[in-house]
Amino acid sequence: MKKGIVIYSKTGNTLGVAKRLAIKMNLEVMEVKVENDDPNILNPVLVEAPDVSSYDHLVFAAPVHGFNLSKAMHVYLNQLPDLSGKTVDLFITHFFPFAWMGGNRTLKQMKVIIEGKHAIVNQMTSVNWKSKKREFVISQMIENYAK
Repeated sequence: MKKGIVIYSKTGNTLGVAKRLAIKMNLEVMEVKVENDDPNILNPVLVEAPDVSSYDHLVFAAPVHGFNLSKAMHVYLNQLPDLSGKTVDLFITHFFPFAWMGGNRTLKQMKVIIEGKHAIVNQMTSVNWKSKKREFVISQMIENYAK
């Protein structure tokens, strides 16, 4: 089974968590990159959009921007072809004090897009960068996703 992780990371927080997960699960890390990293651009132009057609299991990860999925990852996920037969895990990173302030909503947005592409979403995790439990949440996520 070929496994990979596709991330968009503006500040490096999402990338840092992704690299830790990649080591544990032996995943290839692929990054979505945009022409301009300004989170206020409504329709960012992708300059790197990883091809996931050969993967059986994927992890998609992105930050929360303005209480929503980052526009870069939103554009990327929407342009993906059918994902039938693939299983997917998701995680997001955010700075809001509570997951209901964008984290939960962002995970739901990702899940709706992925399921609309006919993939099966397994696990979803919201990593609150301000939380004192952040390291515990990351460690638990890595252990759970690696099972």
